Amino acid sequence: MKKVLCALIITITSLSTQLVAQEQSDTLSFSLLDAIDYAMQNAYQKINADHDVEIARKKIWETTAIGLPQVSASTGYNYHIQQMETPLPADFMPADQLPEGVKPGDKIYVSFGSKHDANVGIAVNQLIFDGSYIIGLKASKVYLRISEEAREKTQIEIRKMVFQAYYLALTALNNVETFTKSLEISEQLYKETNAYYENGFREKLDVSQVELMVSNGKSRLMEAERAYKVALATLKYAMGLNLDQNIYLKDKMDDMITTAHVISTGSPDFSVENYIDYKIAFTNSESQKLLWQNEKVQFLPKIYAFYNYNSSGYNDEWSAYNDLRPSQLVGFSLNLPIFTSGMRLSKVKQSKLQYIKSQNDLTAASEDIKREYLTASTNLSSAKEQYDNALKNKDLANEIYQMTLTKFNNGLANSTLLAQNEAQYLQAETSYIQSALNMLNAHIEYQKIIGKL
Repeated sequence: MKKVLCALIITITSLSTQLVAQEQSDTLSFSLLDAIDYAMQNAYQKINADHDVEIARKKIWETTAIGLPQVSASTGYNYHIQQMETPLPADFMPADQLPEGVKPGDKIYVSFGSKHDANVGIAVNQLIFDGSYIIGLKASKVYLRISEEAREKTQIEIRKMVFQAYYLALTALNNVETFTKSLEISEQLYKETNAYYENGFREKLDVSQVELMVSNGKSRLMEAERAYKVALATLKYAMGLNLDQNIYLKDKMDDMITTAHVISTGSPDFSVENYIDYKIAFTNSESQKLLWQNEKVQFLPKIYAFYNYNSSGYNDEWSAYNDLRPSQLVGFSLNLPIFTSGMRLSKVKQSKLQYIKSQNDLTAASEDIKREYLTASTNLSSAKEQYDNALKNKDLANEIYQMTLTKFNNGLANSTLLAQNEAQYLQAETSYIQSALNMLNAHIEYQKIIGKL
């Protein structure tokens, strides 16, 4: 029996070890930079942005192909079940060949053509000149720039989302660790206080008060754990990672805070032209200019050349394709607009006004970016000051709480004061974490506006 029990214990231990190892192997570890690199390859928005750029590249060739030779082939076959008959005066036929009963002056019905006819043809068309084609080639390249800049903006937004989600997960984890430690202290304190009470050294009020601290601590911890799970889910979604995948965050909150705290505002590298929103506004203005030019070239002629080859055959038997007769045609066409009652001129004026508006939008974008830079700089400086103040308050609140805890253990402070100071410390800790998160987010906004994100 002992051998069986030992074997069973060994088996269970082995299986448990394998399950733990499997769970660890299924967990992916990410630093902040790892998470960003992963998102740059797998984020849903990034994948779609890549497709948009590829579509724009294909659009360039589509537009280019309009000016290249266009060749088409055709064939057709007809079997006339019942041919149309045309009335003709009987006088056109010799009197001896008139059908029976038909006299001169009557009409007879005659069908023209054959039962079977077939044709085979090739057509070649070539654009010689069209102002819209030239503008279209330029516009397709601008369209590619628009797609590339949209992808760049998407990449910036993805990095920002991953930064913020990673920071949020770290702060949520920090809350879990803080509340876990606080709960452990409260649970140990409850055991000691209850033991003192049973030996007559504490009042029932102290036991109840500490028990309430334990209950509140459990509630805070459960809420923090749920917030951490949601933060991890947000991070995984931003990365394009399956939400069921377990992940581990390698970076620590303190390292992130140090990086954000030491950065100085008033970057000499700031330039409006480097900001993605300005690039997009500039390219949009260029596209409006091309639309204006396209309306102006509508006054110019359009010239096309063409060549057609066709073979046709007719027969009353199934052999129309065996007796094809060729014909060929070459030529050109010219379409010259002369008078449209001012409609075309009105379109030119409208497109010009749209271009002027885009220039005004470009100026407005430049000024708005300067405003955003000033706001981001101010917010980061303010966030640093609030963080420093929150850090000082946290340290003070912790010091007060530790001294009160020591006094309570020595019977020099009551449980009510201890509970108040614990709540004060946890509130200061929470405020500190929130101020750290605010500073990290302000740091990201600042990095974005100076083009370093």
